[in-house]
Amino acid sequence: MALKINRTTQRVIKGIGIVLLIAIIAVILKILAWEDNYYKTKTGEERAIADVPITQIVSAINPSEKQPSKDDVDKYQVQKEEPRYLDIKRLDIHARALISEVDTNGILAVPDNIYDVNWYSGSSEPGHNGYIIFSGIHSSNDKKGVFADLDSLEQGDEITVENGSGEKFTYQVKEVNIISDQKDSDTVLAKMQTRLDDKETLSLVTVKTNDDNRQFESLVMLRATLKK
Repeated sequence: MALKINRTTQRVIKGIGIVLLIAIIAVILKILAWEDNYYKTKTGEERAIADVPITQIVSAINPSEKQPSKDDVDKYQVQKEEPRYLDIKRLDIHARALISEVDTNGILAVPDNIYDVNWYSGSSEPGHNGYIIFSGIHSSNDKKGVFADLDSLEQGDEITVENGSGEKFTYQVKEVNIISDQKDSDTVLAKMQTRLDDKETLSLVTVKTNDDNRQFESLVMLRATLKK
């Protein structure tokens, strides 16, 4: 009789354990489903993967020199809070802001043509009190790129970013950094990924290369803060 009771007890305990395990799994799945739905509802996207710090920016070897048509520029669309255009009146720049990422080695992508700029999606959107990063090409083999004269900007010059909803944000240049030794570029790239004076900060960066062999000549990075 005792043996029969023990076996019955074992079956009951085993059954309870299975039921509890199933219940725990169901709860975990429900939480994951809710969390995934929450992020999609709030952002319209999957949950973001952790960003990789920028440790290097390289210049495109053979960027396209084909200029986008006015119609292509005018019809360019992005999400409402993402940057759509970058404008620098003094340099006669009105460029599309294409979306880019940093690869697993920390290399910041530059546009594949000399007319557009890249907005690093791991940085902030305008108006969010963060740091915003744009890269652009200095020059190709035959033509000037969008950021060819970036180093001519001075403190007080203004830069405007327009987002997908048409809202415009104006930034005032505070500092221009020109690094001729590639070994010192790490410090500038790290500074680019921070805010200046605890204000929303826009950073523009480009690599100037030698016309003959396309080797590094200097890195130009300026920072500007949101103008109230």
